[in-house]
Amino acid sequence: MAALTVLSLNSCRKSGVSLFAGDYSFKSSGEVSIIAEAGNVVIPAALNVSLINEVGQLNISVSDKDNDEVLVVINYLNGDVITTTGTCSGNTIELDEFYRSCLPVSVTTWSGTTSSIKVGGTGHIYDNDMIVFNMTYTGKGSLDEVSYIIKDKDVKMVAYRN
Repeated sequence: MAALTVLSLNSCRKSGVSLFAGDYSFKSSGEVSIIAEAGNVVIPAALNVSLINEVGQLNISVSDKDNDEVLVVINYLNGDVITTTGTCSGNTIELDEFYRSCLPVSVTTWSGTTSSIKVGGTGHIYDNDMIVFNMTYTGKGSLDEVSYIIKDKDVKMVAYRN
C-alpha cells in the first residue's frame, strides 16, 4: 500500500509544459559585448555595454502538449510585445530565437543605431514559481558608418509566477 501511495504522489508532479504554463512578472538585466568590424572606428575595438533593466509580463501557454511545445509572450512595460515559441523538458525551457530591432542600452549615443539582434534563452524553474533564464543576444548593427557585432556576455531574465 505504501508503494502505491508513493507512486501516485510522484505521478502527480508537474513536468514539461504543465510545470511552466502560467503568468509571470519578469525583470531582465545584463551586459553585451560590442565589437567593431571595420570603418572609421569611433568606439574601442571591443566594448562591454550594460543593458537597461527591463520589466514586464511573461505568459507561457501550452501550444502542443504532446511535443512539450509552448507559446511565450513577452510584454515589456515600455510597450513592446514579443512572441516566440519554445520547448520544455523536465525543469528546463528552451526559447526559440526571436528578433529585436534595437539594443536596449541606456547610453544615449547608441540611440541612433540600427541593429538586428537575435535573442534566445534557456531557463530553469525553481520551486515551481521562479524561472531563471540565461539569455543569448547575437547580431549586427551600425553606428556612424561603423559596423559592429553584438555578442552576449551575461544576460539574465528572472520571472516570478503571479
